[in-house]
Amino acid sequence: MAQEAGFWLFHLPNILLAAMIYTLLGRYILSLMFQPDSDKVVWRVFKQITDPILATARLVTPAIVPPPLLNVFAVVWLLVARVAFYFLIRSLGLLPTITGAAP
Repeated sequence: MAQEAGFWLFHLPNILLAAMIYTLLGRYILSLMFQPDSDKVVWRVFKQITDPILATARLVTPAIVPPPLLNVFAVVWLLVARVAFYFLIRSLGLLPTITGAAP
């Protein structure tokens, strides 16, 4: 049971960070096709999902960065967070191991 808890302790936040990164990349690609004030459903959904992430990224991103590039910076910050999370879990000894694997 403890091994399963360690598995989810690492993978659940890792999957959430990856989903945020991929969603931001999707918004960036869609921003190349749609105007910022477009009323297309897919664009509005991506904006609603990613606006809170971008608002958080704006807090740690220098003010000189223009709004169109904020999306790219948010992806970079999330990648840094994902790598830092991996090293934190590894340093705490909570990194899941593969059972039954040959040494």
